[in-house]
Amino acid sequence: MDIWLIMSRCFPEGFYKAIFEGCSDAIYVIDPHSSAILDANACASKDLGMSHEQLLQHSVISLQQGVENEEHWAQIAELIFSSHPQAFTFIGRHYHHNGTYFPVEVYTSVIEFEGQKLFLSVARNLDRTSSQREAFRTRDARLTYALNEAADGMWDWNTVTDEVFFSPQLKHLLGYLPEEMEPVVSTWVEAVHETDRERVIGVLKAHVAGETDHYEAEYQLKKRDGGYIWVRDRGRVCQRDENGQALRVVGMCHDITRSKQLEEMLRSQASYDHLTGLLNRRAGYIHFAKQLSYAERYHQELTICLIDLDHFKNINDTFGHLVGDAVLKHFVSLLNGTLRRSDSLMRWGGEEFLLLLPNTDISSAVRLITQLKKELKRYPAVLEEGVCEVAYTFSAGISCYPAHSSILDGLIKCADDALYQAKGDGRDLIMISPEVDI
Repeated sequence: MDIWLIMSRCFPEGFYKAIFEGCSDAIYVIDPHSSAILDANACASKDLGMSHEQLLQHSVISLQQGVENEEHWAQIAELIFSSHPQAFTFIGRHYHHNGTYFPVEVYTSVIEFEGQKLFLSVARNLDRTSSQREAFRTRDARLTYALNEAADGMWDWNTVTDEVFFSPQLKHLLGYLPEEMEPVVSTWVEAVHETDRERVIGVLKAHVAGETDHYEAEYQLKKRDGGYIWVRDRGRVCQRDENGQALRVVGMCHDITRSKQLEEMLRSQASYDHLTGLLNRRAGYIHFAKQLSYAERYHQELTICLIDLDHFKNINDTFGHLVGDAVLKHFVSLLNGTLRRSDSLMRWGGEEFLLLLPNTDISSAVRLITQLKKELKRYPAVLEEGVCEVAYTFSAGISCYPAHSSILDGLIKCADDALYQAKGDGRDLIMISPEVDI
């Protein structure tokens, strides 16, 4: 589309073209629907390091850092339309043909010609304006530039007015458009996850009061879509009055979501059995100790049951290890469907499981395990889409706090000895430890 061919029908040929090309700032004519560049002046080509023909092959999506896709552009276009007749203004970064980006201040207006609505954007290259270079010599302007250029995002809090400047990168990180996020401290407070809010605000207040030399916190921050990201937030008071009261605090947020996810994955791998999803033996000991401490504090019984699948080696040898794994998962699924929410099941090793039954006496534990045996007979493991059915049984050894022992290892030994007896007496049995006060 040649915008000048259209305009020449109403105005002297070359008049507006001369103004357009003579402007010292880049000017773009943009299709509001597709974000395609319909025309641009010589300054735009120079700023981007492209020929006019190359430039017309681009769109806002390909030239403006942070505009990710057509859906994102549609949101921006809607905001531009809603700002009309005022110009929509934001600080951004434009792509240069050499692969780099440079900062720009963009003013976009809605124009209409022959019934067609277009966007007219004027983009000022902040890297080449003498006034901007002069301003960068001052501390505040350098800070402003840093705020706009920060990879993840920065903020600048005026503690007197409670106004906060959120950098464009921070807004983009959280999924907001340039004119969104009300610039007040309550916007940030409400975005901090409720489980982190009191702690984070306390750390920030301590620094503002002069109790620490800097502010630093890791917490979850709410995005525009309602989801959360993890951030590491660091800041420092950069200005105080004559009485030492903080006037201005600046800081930077770093997105640490991926490292937090990796940390959680490693923690999960260290604590949970990957096949069954149950706590492993290492994490099980820790959980067992907490349950025992609770039982001691509130003078409640805690019954434990060690369970071992009978002849499990034969299942592996006959059907293969994949079927053996499926049997383990079947058993866990069946048991989880029988247990109460307060009960805890963990994989103790191989085909052996440890079951904790808080506030449960031995007779109640025996009834529960007996019920599980009935369920297992009714619902054997069905594999390979119903073609293969594997029936199996288990043996169980039971001990109880405080009847059999008052210490963790003592309870495990009692249950293990009872399990050994059940296996020795023919398997598919439930045995209660006869030992007392170990």
